[in-house]
Amino acid sequence: MDDGLDDFFAEGLTLQQGLLQRVDEQNLSGCCQKLAWSNNGCIAYIDPNGLSIILRHLLCDYKDGRWVMSREHLIEDATHHDRELVHLSWSHMGNELAIVDICGRISIYFVLQLPSINRLAVTRRCVSDPEDNLSAVIGLMWLHNDRPSIFHKPMHKGRDGWSFKQVPQKYLGPRSPSQKPALIVVTRSGAIRVLFQAVQGQDSRWQEFKTDTENIASPSELLTHAAMCAEKVVEKQHPDKESAMLLATYNSDKELRVYRLDLDFSHQRITLQHVKVLNHCLPLNEVNEGTLLDRGALPLHAELSHLEFIPPGPRTDNKEWRQPFVFASFSYVSDNLRGPPAQTAQLTVICKWQLQHIPPRLHTSFDSLSSKKAHSSASADLPAGYVLKRSNDISVPKTLLCIKELNVGIVLAMIYSDGSVEYRDRTSMELLPRDGIDQISSLAQVGFNFPLGNPFLHAALSPNACAMVSLDEHHAASMSLMQIENDYANGISHDALLEVANAAFVKQYIVASMAPLPSDDCMATMQAFSDQFLEQQMQLGPGPALANSDNFSYHFLSGFCRILELGIDYSITPQHLQLPANQYLQRLLSAQAAFGYSGEYSTRPLPAMVAYTILNLRYIACNFATVLAKQKQAESELRNPETVYLLIGMASWLMALIVFIVDEIFMLGDLIDDQGPAADHLTLDLLNNKIREITSPALPLLLISSSRLFLKLACNCIRGGLNPLIKAQKGANSNPLVLAYRELEAVFQKSPVTVSQFDLLLSQFGASIKKTYQAGVSDADRNLTEKEMLIRATIPSLFIGPVKDLLTKTARELKEEVNVAEIYFTDIGRLGLTDDQSSKRWRMQHPIDTMRKVELKKEKPMKRCTRCGAVTEDRQSSRGMTMQMTGLQRYCICGGWWMGVEREEVNGAGFWEE
Repeated sequence: MDDGLDDFFAEGLTLQQGLLQRVDEQNLSGCCQKLAWSNNGCIAYIDPNGLSIILRHLLCDYKDGRWVMSREHLIEDATHHDRELVHLSWSHMGNELAIVDICGRISIYFVLQLPSINRLAVTRRCVSDPEDNLSAVIGLMWLHNDRPSIFHKPMHKGRDGWSFKQVPQKYLGPRSPSQKPALIVVTRSGAIRVLFQAVQGQDSRWQEFKTDTENIASPSELLTHAAMCAEKVVEKQHPDKESAMLLATYNSDKELRVYRLDLDFSHQRITLQHVKVLNHCLPLNEVNEGTLLDRGALPLHAELSHLEFIPPGPRTDNKEWRQPFVFASFSYVSDNLRGPPAQTAQLTVICKWQLQHIPPRLHTSFDSLSSKKAHSSASADLPAGYVLKRSNDISVPKTLLCIKELNVGIVLAMIYSDGSVEYRDRTSMELLPRDGIDQISSLAQVGFNFPLGNPFLHAALSPNACAMVSLDEHHAASMSLMQIENDYANGISHDALLEVANAAFVKQYIVASMAPLPSDDCMATMQAFSDQFLEQQMQLGPGPALANSDNFSYHFLSGFCRILELGIDYSITPQHLQLPANQYLQRLLSAQAAFGYSGEYSTRPLPAMVAYTILNLRYIACNFATVLAKQKQAESELRNPETVYLLIGMASWLMALIVFIVDEIFMLGDLIDDQGPAADHLTLDLLNNKIREITSPALPLLLISSSRLFLKLACNCIRGGLNPLIKAQKGANSNPLVLAYRELEAVFQKSPVTVSQFDLLLSQFGASIKKTYQAGVSDADRNLTEKEMLIRATIPSLFIGPVKDLLTKTARELKEEVNVAEIYFTDIGRLGLTDDQSSKRWRMQHPIDTMRKVELKKEKPMKRCTRCGAVTEDRQSSRGMTMQMTGLQRYCICGGWWMGVEREEVNGAGFWEE
């Protein structure tokens, strides 16, 4: 046995051996993706044995607030009867995962309706699929859904700051008529299979229909790769019209074939039209970026490793549609296993064929016909023609691992085995240049990239392409976040760098919010930037105005509001219906709550504390309003004791917050009284400094119109909805429903501050603020004031009069009506707004369910939010749950996904420890 084979069969797999094996996989099949990151944030990869699936996700660690990858969660029943798993593919929404084995059998898993991002359930098993080598899958594509993507144009810096436009982009490709998931696969033998989930009553079984591309007559005609895309995009004049699909195949005889597919779900039929055949499709002898030293013959040995059909893109600046094109990459890796990795010959040749549509035309001899109308009609009935126009090949001296389309295919991100990522324009296929300081396209074009670390064999980008996860030759997973490159940072001033970085983050977060996509990777990258650059600047001494984490977060939140023109003023005309539906406000609050978060038992900065409290208020007020809106219906959930018990926890949390706010108002009033004669000269600095000193969100919650309106909405629901229901149960026989309402009544009776008293305080203070606004403040200035109060959590000079009245006159009047000592001794530890040691100790030993607002029982399973670290009971089944309770299980109050946690993870957090 020679030395090369000896090395290959040695114990363990080296990187060079693994890379050689990986390229062989890519040459043999277009479906060999063993790592995939879904659009809902779930990371899936095949385990080292090739028999099971491992799930992970990005999370903010509740212990220290650092963004990391979760521990591994194994899908144990994903095995295909010991057949090797070779390919993973998430649907466009990210809720379905297709798992393909080496024989082409496909199982499909779904993120559960009571979702935990790390818990999937099988919806299609592979047992009915044929099991032979000719059925191996070499191409797979999920059909598009109706939700449009977002095409975002570059940001430009104008007189009023940064701005950019977003254009919805919707593909026309065929869809399942049931609006359920559907996918199309191509096998090695040329069979085209369409799998779709048909809905028949309560049954959602997977069905299938298929056809063949060609009659395979010889081994050289067996397919190795296939790729598909939609033929057209939606045009305004035909918004509901669907188009056909385009299919490209590549076989062992180096033939590239292009087809046009029409899917008929009603008759379960596939219509196939030949478009073009290109023989001997290989890299050209010359490439446009020059030859590589001593590697002139490498293109002759390169084999196809990737085949992609890039769909049509949005219109260019010249109002022309970007045409679809076939992308192919050919890779070669030397089999010299004894040399060092740096000297191993590697090459990737990128080829491109643009598919151009030719309008149907009759032969010129028909021009002599007298009837122009008949001539036009005959021409319209002819099939359209197509031409494949080849561009110059591009060579890269490294191995391409995967490709991701960014910004609806305008940019192609290419990940190489050395850890580098390139960004190329879809039209020219050239590397994208750095943007200037007056234009921003993406993070990658303002100096951000992934740090070069250890090489790997598999990689996947996050939904917003801000993070990357990779697998090395030992199948160990690691994650990296985008960082600012030193050469870019050294080329411009710190002020300009911080400005463009902040603007790029704002754009990325807005695009994620509009898509909508999870934005955890954006937040994680901002934290990494803060650690890498902002802290470094602070250590060097006084620097740019933005070189401070608080200032940086303020400008980020301010830019988010300004570019979206986010209306957050509800002081003059309260909009009880529009406020809960303002999803962008929730995105803003979620980001604000995340800034400065350093763990579950660490005190949040005041702006973050205000934002997180408003998220809780929003959640409670919306649930009160939703349940009460259906009370007149026969199936009202308020007749279900479980729903009432659910409201008890929320009402208890709300009343504790009311007591906390009143207590803080009394404390600040005492501060004014302590000033004596100087109380008339109360300054904003004194008041704001005191609020920051005690980190109290009470006064900002009353000043900010959105939080005040949520408080008002909750109080109205209690006074006008819950109290009448409680009175209606009095005198009734004791049954579970009556007992539940008695417990709810006890919550309000035990509170030292009544809902009516607090509601009156809200009305008086709100009227005072409204009067101040109406005394000459414009709509624009009013919205600006509300924004400043929200994201800075400070009191503006405009409201010094209303605030002084609140802390003196209103506070003194309320003190005469309540028991101040009882307020002082009320337990408010569950709110998480106090940072004294006793409160922290109590929260560690008594975890609060953030959805039900009750203490979690030790024996109950739990799940945790991946974004804010909150916990809730893990109800894995909806049996016995009302619709309202089922809805509460979907997302955390901050909009983050839930993850199921094991008992040892819970016990390690200090919960229930004596």
